Amino acid sequence: MPGSFYCLDNDIILKLATCDLFEDTLNTLDVEPKQVKILDSFRYKISKPIKRKRGKKSRDKVDKYNLEKALKLTENLAKLSEETFNNSSLINLYNQLLNYNQESDAKNNTIDQGEAILISYVSYLNQQGDSHYLLTGDKRCLRALNNSGFTDVIESLEGKVWCLEQLILKNIEEIGFENVKNKIVPFNNCDQALKVAFSNKLVTEENSKDALQNYLKELRQETGKLLNVYGE
Repeated sequence: MPGSFYCLDNDIILKLATCDLFEDTLNTLDVEPKQVKILDSFRYKISKPIKRKRGKKSRDKVDKYNLEKALKLTENLAKLSEETFNNSSLINLYNQLLNYNQESDAKNNTIDQGEAILISYVSYLNQQGDSHYLLTGDKRCLRALNNSGFTDVIESLEGKVWCLEQLILKNIEEIGFENVKNKIVPFNNCDQALKVAFSNKLVTEENSKDALQNYLKELRQETGKLLNVYGE
């Protein structure tokens, strides 16, 4: 949507970049790079594993993702951090989300700092009457937000969240199943849902879509109305 901002979390960037679907995704959503915002911490968190890789100290993140490609694709995108927040209402939203982690006693019911930055930013803008979006691969965060009881935040994000499965389905619609399959299969280890939906090059479009829809249906049941209506 022209004029809207699209905030992407680290997880969604890594998976789309690894599968060579980052630019395709922006195109399918009709989003220009100037509309995209990512976490300022992304480059620092990703640069460290790259240095370890060059030092021959392999880690899971290095093995699963194309880190260098992800860095290159995002180097000129606008960055967000809590230090850029200069509005008291926005800061209060951010602190509210962070404090929820301290109050929650369940490890699978948490909103990490990066997600808190993105959610508070999108929520604040939407509470001003705008329409901005969050693209995230952090399902735990979405479940936690839905459980939080933060009505104003939740309502401001209703229909404004895109998950990985939705983005893959959207890409299939726009650039074709074969193109998407050929990009994902060699790197399907980067995500469990992708590994199931695109297990090999012989998988059919019907089976892939069914698998993605099953993951999507389950997530909708756990996250209320947060997800965009696409894929329903």
